[in-house]
Amino acid sequence: MKLFSDNVARKRFMKTGLPVLLGIAWSPIVWMIVMAFFGSALDALTGSWLVTQGVVLTFAFLTTVLLLRIFIRIGDKFHSSSH
Repeated sequence: MKLFSDNVARKRFMKTGLPVLLGIAWSPIVWMIVMAFFGSALDALTGSWLVTQGVVLTFAFLTTVLLLRIFIRIGDKFHSSSH
């Protein structure tokens, strides 16, 4: 069973869909790292675990988006210089 019918569909997926899947896969990892660094301090500052989770989730989402954009730019530079 072929996942993609032709090379154009595969390349289109690799260009647009793969970064989205990478972001979904890395979001929990980034969330755990941010929580480990800032969770206790934010909980002590705010006194509310719900507010802490909201701040950490927002920061993790923004960090994931920033990292994906950096990786996409690096990949584009690498791909354009090799072809």
